[in-house]
Amino acid sequence: MNATVEHRLACYGAMFPDFSRLKLKEKLEGQAFTAQVMNSGTGAQGRKLEVRQDAWEKCVGCPDYRTCYDLSLAKLLMNDILMNTMVANPWVGVGD
Repeated sequence: MNATVEHRLACYGAMFPDFSRLKLKEKLEGQAFTAQVMNSGTGAQGRKLEVRQDAWEKCVGCPDYRTCYDLSLAKLLMNDILMNTMVANPWVGVGD
């Protein structure tokens, strides 16, 4: 049975890195996945994605795994939408 909201682990919903904080040449960490961009430019550049296998095994064994994974994936998708919207529409976030 899933833990109540008050008893969830601090890592709940954070399996993936928060890509809105991505900086060139700095490792970005989520609970079970990490990402790093070494070069920027057009096309595929130097980037590294890793699964922290020990952390992943703990995630899979957690009683809140399914809902945590769903929340983590939703946050990842929303972050992607936000970043793509800001790139395609630079006026987003600019005052009136």
